[in-house]
Amino acid sequence: MSKETLVTLLAREMDRVARNTENWQERMAALGEMQRAFEQLEKNPPVGTVAASLSTDVWKTLRPLKGMVQDLRSQIVKEVCALLTTISRVTRDAMAPFLREVLPTLVEVRGSGNKVCGTYCGECLEAVVTQTVIKGATLRLFVDILLDSKNKLIRLCCISCLRRALVSWSPVMDKSDVQQLEKGLQHALYDASSSCRAQAHELFFAFHTLFPKRALVVMSMVDYKIQKRLEALVSSDVAESTKGAGSASNASVDGDATPVQQVQALAGFNLDVGDRVCIPDKELFGFVRFLGEIIGVKGIWVGIELDEAYGKNDGSVKGRYYFRCKPKHGVFARPHQVFLTMSGSKLHEHQLQQQQQIQDGDSFAQKGSAELGDEPGGIEAPPTPEGLAPPFPSTPRTPPPAPAPASSLNLPAPTDTPEPSKLSFVLQRASVAHRRYLNRLLIHVRAELEEHERFENYGATASSADAVQYLQQLQNSAQDKIVLSDEFIQQIIQAQQAARES
Repeated sequence: MSKETLVTLLAREMDRVARNTENWQERMAALGEMQRAFEQLEKNPPVGTVAASLSTDVWKTLRPLKGMVQDLRSQIVKEVCALLTTISRVTRDAMAPFLREVLPTLVEVRGSGNKVCGTYCGECLEAVVTQTVIKGATLRLFVDILLDSKNKLIRLCCISCLRRALVSWSPVMDKSDVQQLEKGLQHALYDASSSCRAQAHELFFAFHTLFPKRALVVMSMVDYKIQKRLEALVSSDVAESTKGAGSASNASVDGDATPVQQVQALAGFNLDVGDRVCIPDKELFGFVRFLGEIIGVKGIWVGIELDEAYGKNDGSVKGRYYFRCKPKHGVFARPHQVFLTMSGSKLHEHQLQQQQQIQDGDSFAQKGSAELGDEPGGIEAPPTPEGLAPPFPSTPRTPPPAPAPASSLNLPAPTDTPEPSKLSFVLQRASVAHRRYLNRLLIHVRAELEEHERFENYGATASSADAVQYLQQLQNSAQDKIVLSDEFIQQIIQAQQAARES
């Protein structure tokens, strides 16, 4: 087929489409004729390359196809997408200028509410991106749409197209193209949709395979939470690659792997039962109670006991318990949805340290009580040595009763040590209560200072989930100090009342 014959045929069929706006069957027939013409061009190419036989007049003639992609009849959309796929396969890079005009419309229909037409456009996009070089302005188009769109389906489509373009055309991409991919990748990793983030992880994996040094730069620019997930993704692939091609014996070993080992492989060996974890999407915090498979559901799951009643179960699924917790405190999530905040071993060490601090504080309080004469059986005033003033000389003393004559009772004469007054008891109790209050307050302050120092070290790379958890800890600590202060205030009020009565 000559160039002139192709141009004449396309002009005739496009005119046929324009004249039959109400007759969808005629338009379908015209689209079919154009598709067969390009298929014939593929079988019997002209002298030279196919791209050389196509002029700008051909693409101007086909420009109305852009509007036909938005047709309400799904059969028309299907035929248009099939025609565009055929043109892309035959003309290859020559279609790039025309593709830049059609791409926004294809992406728009992909994100529309019409699932049938959206599916046709999605398949067409994947085909043309694979067959036609996507770089330069065309690549920037996908990145710009990804950054600006609020439609989840559109963003998902753009991320998928960027991944296909990266895999297909990385050998011919220049520095600016790679920078555009980095820009789109960084934005996609923070996407609000979990499906978009999952597709972004696949994009990062392909990017890391082709541009490992640039991938390290991308990892250094994202926050700590995302960086850990990307490291787990890369490390899990390295672990898989070290297993070799996979013989029958290897397959049997992998098949006998325990669910916990499978989860650790998927999560980069950073999850275990007892770990403190977070589900960033919903800002839920809790402890890992289960790792493995759930009967009747494919894949690996992480069972989490939440701190608060924001869950969906009590550790059971369809009547079968995988762990036990309070109602609405249990939830199951995929490993990639879970973020490790503190390992179980580190958490246990932290708890032991807190217990030791409490024991040290109690011994300190007991020592203070002993120094002040606070014994379990009651409070006794320390004896006053001769020649020294009593502990509270300025307070009025109740005179002791006159002792009976020693000769009449046949008892030794009493000493001159006076009995403690009622007010001295009150002040001693208040002093012990104050010391205990300061000691417990000091324990809270020490723990708070350690947490503050830890967050200062990692605050620059902390994620929103980390910040929420840290602020929640500050709130809990402040609440504990309020409760502690309330108890002490009540003791002081009682001491004031007792002092007035004395």
